[in-house]
Order: sequence, then C-alpha cells, then structure tokens
Amino acid sequence: MVDNKPNWEYVLKNGCSIKMDRWLVYQLDSIIHNAKNDWDFVILITGDGMVRTGKSVLGLNVCAYLADKLDTPFDINNIYYDSDTMINGAYNNPPNSIMMLDEASRSMSTSKRFKDTYMNLNDFFTECGQLNHIFVLISPDFFSLNWELATNRSEFLLNVYRKEVKKEKYLYGDKSIKKPITDLKRGQFEFYNRAKKGDLYWKGKRTGARRYNLVKPNFFGVYGNCYPFEEEIYRAKKLEALMAFKREKETDKVKKLTVTEKEFITYWQSVDPEERKIYSKWVGTTTHGIDMRLKKMIQRL
Repeated sequence: MVDNKPNWEYVLKNGCSIKMDRWLVYQLDSIIHNAKNDWDFVILITGDGMVRTGKSVLGLNVCAYLADKLDTPFDINNIYYDSDTMINGAYNNPPNSIMMLDEASRSMSTSKRFKDTYMNLNDFFTECGQLNHIFVLISPDFFSLNWELATNRSEFLLNVYRKEVKKEKYLYGDKSIKKPITDLKRGQFEFYNRAKKGDLYWKGKRTGARRYNLVKPNFFGVYGNCYPFEEEIYRAKKLEALMAFKREKETDKVKKLTVTEKEFITYWQSVDPEERKIYSKWVGTTTHGIDMRLKKMIQRL
C-alpha cells in the first residue's frame, strides 16, 4: 500500500497547483524529453473497471504538467468526449499539444454499435505520429479496450483504484453506538509500463479474469484532488457531454423502434386474413384494432 499524501507538488504557469507521486513525474519527464525529438505518445488511464474512481482528475493533472513543461496550452478546449472532435482538434492544434479523451470507452470499444467510431480512431492513431501530439485516454476498464491501443500503441497504463478503509463511526446523529462502515478513498493508482501492461492485457484475455492483480505493477502511487483550472468549468462541460450522449441514445432507440414498425407493417400487409386473426387473438386484440394502430404508424412514418 502507499501513503495517501502525494510527495510532489508543482505550481503551473497559471498559478494552479497540482500534486502527484514523484515516480510518476519521472515517467512524464521522459515523455516530455522524447516528445521534443519528434515522438508522439498515447497514455492510458483506467478506473479498475469502475466509475467514479477519480481517473479524470489524474488525467487532468497529467495533461496539465505535460503541457506546462512543453509550453503548449492546455485548457477546457483540450478535453474531448468523442473521438471525431478530438481527431479534428489534432489536425488543427500545434505540435506537442496535449489532448485528453475523457470517458473514452465508447470510442475505443469494438462493440458493434461503436465499430465505425473505433475504426476511425484506430486508423487515426496508426497515421497521426507525425503530428507529434500526446494523447491521454480515459476509460473505466483496460480489458475492454481494443488490443492495438491497449498494447502496441500506448506507452503506459495508470490504473486508478479505490481504497477501502474499515472504521467505526457515529451515524445519523446517534451518539449511543458506533457502527462499522467502509470508507471509500480516491487518489491511488498503479503504474504499468509498456511490457507489463501488455502482459496484463493478454493474461486477462486468456484467463477471462479481467483482474489487475494478474501482473504486479511497476509501482503504486498517489495524487491529489487538484484541478488545473476552475473545477466548475470542467464539470459543466462533462455534464454537457453526458446529456449529449443521453440524447444520442434516445435517438438510437427511436430509430430502432421505427425500423421495427416498418418491418411489422410489411409483415401485416403480406399475410392473409386468417393469419391476421390468429395473430390478433395471440396478442389479445382484434384485427380492426391492429389496423387502426397501423394507420397511425404509417402517418408517423
């Protein structure tokens, strides 16, 4: 286990302070040194397969330090919530720009729904090296990522996890007895370099275990709950992105429903009256009732 207090603090050029583990800073210094020599990098930050672990806060601190030392801007405009917008930004931003793709699991998923998005992002990372940017990708789970990004294309993995502290505490204003509770703590991570994260990924795939303790990390570290700019600005943009995703899902649902209605209309018009009676009785209505509903469907379509 690690001490909860970060052993390194840095004041950014904008006056904001960030706190991280010194061993992580050494890894970032190597990234900075090589980025100046025509390299580009992808850094992965995951949340131990969970949400609300604090992975985005660590990502913000990592990005802010990198940008400060490379003397490139990093503000709310360098944070993206979909890969298409990030790709467009990459072509317009100056070399050595730092770009953070927050909640990137949709863009990096190989599921059927996001296949086109994944292919675009994968193609981009195959071709974008000459842009000399640094990309920080935030996702809940390392094992759900496609193998190219998880192994070959990324430099290292920071897996953020929660710590459970058992304690006894008075609750609900009752001072008569202390109750046992589990206090959940943020601010811890484990570091896997290129070799170890590759071993972790393929062991997880082979065994189906999806556990981060399959491979011992290079080191454990801590970081502070610090924001490189106003926290309210960041939270407002994240909420806006989440609401946009909700609207997108609702639109997808309507599209699926519309396809189903079209298919049923085609079916209903193709069957004979006897089969219509059998179907109507099975669903608990009449052929006239279905005919009336179909008229409304057709008007809507």
